[in-house]
Amino acid sequence: MVDNVIFDLCGVLVDWRPRLALEGLFPADEIDGMFAEDDHCGFMYFDDLHDRGTDYVDLLPDYENEYGPRLAAMMRAYADHVDRTLTGPMPGMPQLVADLRRRGVRVWGLTNWGRDTWPIMAGRLPQLIGMLDDVVVSGRDGDGAAKPDREFFDLALARFGVQRTSTLFVDDSPYNVDGATAAGLQAFRFTCADETRRWLADHALL
Repeated sequence: MVDNVIFDLCGVLVDWRPRLALEGLFPADEIDGMFAEDDHCGFMYFDDLHDRGTDYVDLLPDYENEYGPRLAAMMRAYADHVDRTLTGPMPGMPQLVADLRRRGVRVWGLTNWGRDTWPIMAGRLPQLIGMLDDVVVSGRDGDGAAKPDREFFDLALARFGVQRTSTLFVDDSPYNVDGATAAGLQAFRFTCADETRRWLADHALL
């Protein structure tokens, strides 16, 4: 039985497109390299540090020392234009959240996101964020922890006051879904609102 649902934000509730921070400012091939899966530009590593509580003002000098001025210029541009990356809610998700709330299901948010940029997210999507009972933000609340760390899930459960065995966690990352499962939550990997709605209906939540 599930009586609470915790949603990831970026890629589940929020349409996050990191390339948009740099488009029009740098050549397309350089942007491709910045976000390449092999992470030879260090973006994902430093993004993780940011998610775990290091603000950009402290992070960017270290990034430049590690990767040089050209990539540092791109990283600074990304930090300056985070608002461009947040294009709106994921299709169908605000209605799904509203339907859950109408059924009496409590709905929460759990996100890997920076402390210094959280006001940008909250300011861009106030209605969506306002639909959630509460949100735990790694950079603000995690004290160095983030998904998929067990301690981050434990922190969220304690903050929300919910039981892990009756809580569903929804995330688009298989690593975070595995982390939630290891922490004792029920977990579902998000692909789209329709698939999520079907799972919730099959489990009598909608």
